[in-house]
Order: sequence, then C-alpha cells, then structure tokens
Amino acid sequence: MKLALIGGEIITPFRSVKNGTIVMQDGQISDIGKASDVRIPDECEVIDVSGYVVTPGFVDLLVHGGGGRGFADTDPESIGIVADYFLRHGSTTVLASLYAKPKDQLLADLRRVADYIFANPTSNVIGIHMEGPYLNPELKGAMNEEYLWKPSVESWNEMWEASRGLIKIMTIAPELDGSLHVMRAAALKGVVLSIGHSTANYEQIELAIDHGAAHVTHMFNAMKPLHHRDPGVVLGAMLRNELKIELIADTLHVHPAVMELLLKLKGSNGIILITDSIRAGGMHEGEYEFADQKIFMKGSRAFLPNGTLAGSTLTLNKAIKNMIKKANAKMTESVRMASLNGAKVLNIEDRKGILAVGKDADLVVMNDEFEVEMTIHQGEIKYKRSLG
Repeated sequence: MKLALIGGEIITPFRSVKNGTIVMQDGQISDIGKASDVRIPDECEVIDVSGYVVTPGFVDLLVHGGGGRGFADTDPESIGIVADYFLRHGSTTVLASLYAKPKDQLLADLRRVADYIFANPTSNVIGIHMEGPYLNPELKGAMNEEYLWKPSVESWNEMWEASRGLIKIMTIAPELDGSLHVMRAAALKGVVLSIGHSTANYEQIELAIDHGAAHVTHMFNAMKPLHHRDPGVVLGAMLRNELKIELIADTLHVHPAVMELLLKLKGSNGIILITDSIRAGGMHEGEYEFADQKIFMKGSRAFLPNGTLAGSTLTLNKAIKNMIKKANAKMTESVRMASLNGAKVLNIEDRKGILAVGKDADLVVMNDEFEVEMTIHQGEIKYKRSLG
C-alpha cells in the first residue's frame, strides 16, 4: 500500500516542516520533506491534511485500560478493545500495564497478555509494564495492599517466564528487603527498572541506579514530597540524569506550574509523557473497579472512596496540549515527550517515535484543538475521524 499525506505541518519531532509531504510504502516512510522536494509515486493514495499537524505515533509506557476495559481483565477480548481505544487517540505503541494480584491471578494475566502479543504481531501493544508487585505498602496509592508481594528472585522468575520475556518495564520500590536482588535479576534480562510507590531515601536511590534503575514511575505520585533534610525519590528523580521520569500531564496529578518546573529541570529529553489510564478512560462518570477496589470518576478525575487518585482518564494528545497550553512547552518538545522519549526507553528509536525515511509509518494527524483526526500504524489507516 502506498499512502501520502500532503499539506500538513510535520513535527519530526525536532523541527517543524510547514506544507510538508510524507510518503509511506510497505509500512515504512519512504520520503518526507517540503512539498516542493518530494515526488509522490504513481498509484498512491493521497490525503490532504492542510491545516493539521502531523506527528510521530505516540508511545505510552503506562496504560492499565480505557474504553471501559482493562488489560488485567480476564476477558481476552479486553486487550484488543483497549488497544483500539488508544489507537483512536494516537498511541501506536503501548505497554499493557498490569498490577499486583494474588500470584495465580497475576501469572495468568501475564500469560494472557503475552499470548495476545505473540498472536497479534502487528498490534500497537508490544510489551508489558509490570507496576509492582514489589511496592511499598506505605505508598501503595490505588494498589490493593493485600496483593503486594515480598521481593524474591524466585517469584520474579515466575513472572518473567509467564510473560514469555515481554516485561519491558517493572516498577519497584528499591528499599524493600530483597528488591536489589530482584532488580539485578531483571536488569540482566534487559528490563527497565522504574522506581515507584517507594519511600527510598537518596542513598537508596543511588544504590538502585547501580542495580539498573533508569526510570521513575508517575513523578510526584506515590512518593514522599521533597524534604530538604531528608531527600528521597523526588530529589533523586530531579537531580540524577540517569533517571528519566514519567509525567501524567493531566494537571490533576501534577500542578501545571510544577509540570513547567520539571521541564526546566529535566529538559524535554528527560520526561516521558504517560497516561496511567484505567478502564474509566473515555467513559461516562460513575463507578468502576481497579485491583478489586471501587473507583469513582467525576469529570476527568478517577479516585478511590478515600479521595486517593486512582490512575487517570488521560490520552496523550491531551497531555501534549496541556504541556503546550499550561506548562509553556514547545510543540516539538511536547511531541518528543509523547513519542521519541518513550521509544528510547524501549530501545526502539531506530523505528519508532520519529518521522524520517526508513522509520515505521506510525503517524498521528491532529487538528488545532489537538483532537486526533487520523492514526496511521505501520502504514495503514487505523482510525479516521473526518479526513480523506
């Protein structure tokens, strides 16, 4: 299939090309540039996207669910429903995020997601973010404390085998007894270790970095506030360049002024925009469930009965908008934080997160309100709202 988009503003995401043309063939970008410099081949479907912005497909590293379903649902159809929901919102690469459950149930979740990924190699779901189960109950957030596990290499190996090697990121509290042994074992498998739901002090953060930690899960959430005499995860995340940070840019989890501060401190290369979306994403207000607990959604806010925030209902197109409109980020910076930065974490930046010849043809077309008008995944139109 040959497909060309003409007339739009292309965000590469390092620069902007106005009145640009992108040509796609066999799932890859075959030509890109100013309209005057690009020849459109014969027998090519051409779509005029004048007045719209064209960006790389978004890469979301932390997604629990959306569209009324969750990756941890036992119904095997749920995985595809969540995957399609996020394609409609521009996420062409997604990690299915699982959370702590009793061992038999969690291992079954890992097997089910792994089976789906292997059976659907062209899906936008490419791996797993295991949020837990080795988390500190003091900062459990919306996790069910009864289901948290004590760290052990033996139980980690069971999870790894159940996932068939598809755990790409694991959130862990490095201060727990046994966590460093687990981190070492996971790091040797190539898993990105992410500090989260943790009371670790600064010295423990440094030790965690030496044991493979390179990432921080949903910055400021499920971690102690910054204290000038007792620094912990917050200071470690902001100060240590080894650590990339995830940011839920919905303005509820982190105040816009703090979002702007993070951008100044970490730079656009040090932040990965994520959604941490739960099954309530894209749904109406009401009652939902997460980790066998009641969740309520009012407006765009999802929370436990005690008021604790429980994931989000965010999509990355909205996160980009919030960073630009409320945190003074540039368009190129915001798109980079939602695409290339996540691809780098997963070691797939040779194919994903950037618009250039030879890269995968994963693209998003947005209007001036940052609404997704079209999603192209591996050269195929997967969602089209009104274009063409």
